[in-house]
Amino acid sequence: MSALLQLSDVRRQFGGVKAVDGVSIAIDDGTIFGLIGPNGAGKTTLVNLITGYVRAQSGSIRLGTEAGVTDIARRPPHAIAGLGVARTFQTLRLYRDLSALDNVLIGMHPRLRDDTLRQLLPIRAPGHTQHRIQQARELMQRVGLNPDDHGSRRAATLSYGDQRRLEVARALALKPRLLILDEPAAGMNPAEKDRVRDLMQQLNQDGLTILLIDHDMRLVMSVCRQIAVLNFGRKIADGSPKEVADDEGVITAYLGTEARKTASHVPGSEESDVAPTSTPSTSVAAATPEPAAPLLEVRDLQVAYGAIQAIRGISFAIGSGETVALIGANGAGKTTILNTLSGVLRPRAGVARFAGIDLTTTPPERIVKQGLVQVPEGREILARLTVRENLELGAWVRRDRRTVHREIEALMKQFPILRERQHLHAGQLSGGEQQILAIARGLLAHPRLLLLDEPSLGLAPQMVDTVFGMIQRIHEEGVTILLVEQNALRALEIADRAYVVETGRILLSDTGAALLRNPEVRRAYLGG
Repeated sequence: MSALLQLSDVRRQFGGVKAVDGVSIAIDDGTIFGLIGPNGAGKTTLVNLITGYVRAQSGSIRLGTEAGVTDIARRPPHAIAGLGVARTFQTLRLYRDLSALDNVLIGMHPRLRDDTLRQLLPIRAPGHTQHRIQQARELMQRVGLNPDDHGSRRAATLSYGDQRRLEVARALALKPRLLILDEPAAGMNPAEKDRVRDLMQQLNQDGLTILLIDHDMRLVMSVCRQIAVLNFGRKIADGSPKEVADDEGVITAYLGTEARKTASHVPGSEESDVAPTSTPSTSVAAATPEPAAPLLEVRDLQVAYGAIQAIRGISFAIGSGETVALIGANGAGKTTILNTLSGVLRPRAGVARFAGIDLTTTPPERIVKQGLVQVPEGREILARLTVRENLELGAWVRRDRRTVHREIEALMKQFPILRERQHLHAGQLSGGEQQILAIARGLLAHPRLLLLDEPSLGLAPQMVDTVFGMIQRIHEEGVTILLVEQNALRALEIADRAYVVETGRILLSDTGAALLRNPEVRRAYLGG
């Protein structure tokens, strides 16, 4: 079997960030190839390099064509599409006000070189037009859309699952040799994911090569013959699904540095390569009852982005003084939960109450004043302001300015790096220094409940230790913490209780110590 696509030592850097750092991958003709990795691993950047949306700074990207092998590393997107590379996008990019049929017809444009001239002619060729329409109808049928029911409808009126299928039909209109699917199952329920799996397998049986990027490890492991894993822009593993799932580096990237050691002490962990069983019908949380008088109570929370159902009836509670962790694979819905609690998003249904206020209707600024403070993923520091100015803005809800200045001085004493950098623009700090600044800024709002979203994301191991030491110190001082963290092992080590989130639902809950020993946690991340 020959390689249809060959990447050799491909590199792309944005400022000081090495988004793709010397990646080499070979995708065989006629296979389904998986590309996975934690948030920020470089997956979408690599796809953008392959499809020409971003230019590689070095390395080669060679595509097998009917005319031979062509290096496409520095070709524009339309030229690469013309060579037979089609893609879908992580977020839908349909022409929402056009009909579903017209969306598919537009996908045919790159392979109809005389199309522009035909549009200028005063008289159209009816046979040609009808032939294209018939092809578009057949493509809709192929992906599971009835052209009679859906063809004339505006794309925006279709269900989310149908919009995903329509995007695949538009990509297929190009008649590609390589189809790149970027998160095709994102936001779908299990039944819809089964249909996506069936469609990919059928397209592959018909001879189409597929590159799949998805956070759902069960889907990836079930359809892919070969998988490559990225982390911090580098390829850390490449092999069969079983080889990847058992790879120590992959387990570390998804779960943390102690994952291999912990797994080796789990009774029955030697059978962890067996396909995962169905979601337990009862939660182990019965052994660890939730607080009788919770500081935060969430019941049957449902959140959607348009047609995408991101949170599907989640319930949990946090008692005063606890550290509670939400863990789970990328795309599980953890950040959506935090943004809903902070008032940034409004839920479709459910209850969320904090210290007597209704979080589902209260404006974000009032939520902060009540003591619920979020340190967002990516830090969101104000890069053009100084470190000290960022800290002062963290206390904008307060009027006790003298006390604020004393607290800033105390934080600088506690974290000397802030004092050393106080007059620098925050954008000049390293990632770890920015994270310390973001947490310190959050503390100046006097939180009763501090929401931390991915505090270790993108940090070197030594700085991860520093940040987690900071979190433990904050907890010891009496602040209640809700922690979302990709490093599951580190999160569970400091959590009193934890919930494992999977595709918008609570899969497991228990003490942090118990979940450390539970092989289902690994399955939730890596799909068995």
